[in-house]
Amino acid sequence: MSLRPEEDDTGSLEHARAALYNPAAPTRARARFSDTHERATPHQWEEKEKPLPVVAQRGERHVRLASIFFGSAVAFFVLSLGIIGYFFYFGGNTVSTDKISIDLQGPTTIAGGDTVPLSITITNKNGVAIDNATIEIVFPDGTRDATNVLKSYPRYIESLGTLASGATITRSIKAVVFGGAGQTLNLPVSFSYGTASSNAIFEKKVPYALMISSTPLSVSVGALTETVSGEPLTFTLMVRSNAVVPISNVVLSAALPFGFSVTSSSVPVKNNGFLIGTLAPGASKQVTLTGVLLGQNSEQRVFRFTVGTSKSSQDSTIAVTYMTQDAMITLASPFITMTLAINGDTSDTVVVSSGSTQNVSLSYANTLSTPVTNAAVTVAVSGSAIDYDSIKTANGFYNSVDHTIVFNSDTDSALASLAPGASGIGSFTFSTVPAGGVSPTVVFTTSVSGTRVGQSNVPEKVTTSTVKTAKVATTMQLSAFANPVASSGPVPPRANQATTYAVVWNVKNAGSAVAGGTVTATLPTYVSYTEITSGTGSFSYDRVTRTVTWSVGDLPQGAQAQGIFQLSLTPSTSQKGETPLLANPASFSGYDRFAGVQVRTVANPVTTETGAVAGSGIVQ
Repeated sequence: MSLRPEEDDTGSLEHARAALYNPAAPTRARARFSDTHERATPHQWEEKEKPLPVVAQRGERHVRLASIFFGSAVAFFVLSLGIIGYFFYFGGNTVSTDKISIDLQGPTTIAGGDTVPLSITITNKNGVAIDNATIEIVFPDGTRDATNVLKSYPRYIESLGTLASGATITRSIKAVVFGGAGQTLNLPVSFSYGTASSNAIFEKKVPYALMISSTPLSVSVGALTETVSGEPLTFTLMVRSNAVVPISNVVLSAALPFGFSVTSSSVPVKNNGFLIGTLAPGASKQVTLTGVLLGQNSEQRVFRFTVGTSKSSQDSTIAVTYMTQDAMITLASPFITMTLAINGDTSDTVVVSSGSTQNVSLSYANTLSTPVTNAAVTVAVSGSAIDYDSIKTANGFYNSVDHTIVFNSDTDSALASLAPGASGIGSFTFSTVPAGGVSPTVVFTTSVSGTRVGQSNVPEKVTTSTVKTAKVATTMQLSAFANPVASSGPVPPRANQATTYAVVWNVKNAGSAVAGGTVTATLPTYVSYTEITSGTGSFSYDRVTRTVTWSVGDLPQGAQAQGIFQLSLTPSTSQKGETPLLANPASFSGYDRFAGVQVRTVANPVTTETGAVAGSGIVQ
């Protein structure tokens, strides 16, 4: 057996790759087909030592490269941290508001109106300079310039320009600050700047609190927190001097809300200001202001009172303000509602007749959510048209000394504690006097009072009042009668013969002036209107309705007038033994100028015997 050449264990794929990428490499000769029998095929179970794969050798190289990359990354990270730390701790070229130091020195408690000295120190601790540095302090309203207290000083602002690194600048500011005793004022301090490398504006703010311990002048306001629309509202204003020297030209100014009208004041009001004058150290001056506030329920109105000094003793305009005090008033519905009706009429103004009895009823109810104890309802009556001795009440008490009718716990035990929503009714009667006075009226002033419990910051004593007026209309007197005209027919009248009669109307006004007075009456069909008239005013006759009208005109108080017209009667035989009717009942109508109502009255009918001798009117 021939020997085999040394076997090449390099695969054909490796040889092909080597030849492809290295043209100089020797080309492996292919074995001829005829030589295949010379190659021995080893047995598949033959164990041979195989060399390590080439792939394993390349893996070792990859591991070494990864280690080098990881080490480089760690080194870069450490270097970055060092650079960042350097800029963080040593600043570099960056600017931070935390490195701007603002030190503000000054008092924390002052008396209102004192001069407040402030010292501001600003230090730039940044590593670079800052540009356009500006300091600003905003002062409370009413602050004045320390060099001229008549000049307002709303803010201090100063441009500091460039502030170098490590530079410090100090400023001193003085201002006259006002405020109410116990009030804490905030003075915001701001510092703004920029940098050369940026257009951004940076700002740092520092708060500064200032407490007012007292003021040279103070004002306190005493008033209810709730009131009823239309009810009197009183303010008690106390101006006090806390200074150690006299203060001249003291003025109290009042800013009054819409709907409030002043009715009285203990100190004359001049342009909504009160001239107090000079106050000695520790002295005080009380001003009482009363008025009426109108508005809707639940509305709130603010009253503002300011005390200060003016430029002169006659000037009511405040030049220097020391203190302002507000009072908020809430409009509420009446604590106890009341309704007074005269003869069932609840109108504000009622018209009643003279010389007659009138019925009055008074209903009341508690509108609060809490009881009202010791409730009392009082009706005071006044006027020239009431007969005071005629007043009578069944469930109240009439006091003839002051002419009041009182309903309280003595007359009704329920008024001892009027529960929420509880109501009651009181009643009384009175008579009006006969007509004759000027502007006859009866005035009812109704008030209710009581104590409400369980409330805070509201008046414990509650009162409500209303006024109602009853006008008394005038009384007109109208009379009518007939007289036979002499030589104008038989008297007594005879059947089938004409007799003329003069009908006389007399009217008298016992009270207020009456305008447009007229008297009218209709005539029977058997009577003829002759158109002969005399007296005051003028007559007219409507033949269709057979109505006679007398236009009397105006009648002043106490005036009277007379009108006469003529009729012709031709009795029928069917009327024998009778006194025929000449005119139906006449009626008067006119306008009462004072009471504002039409007044009317009626006269008796006129017959042939009215006003004549008895028996002279019977038809024969």
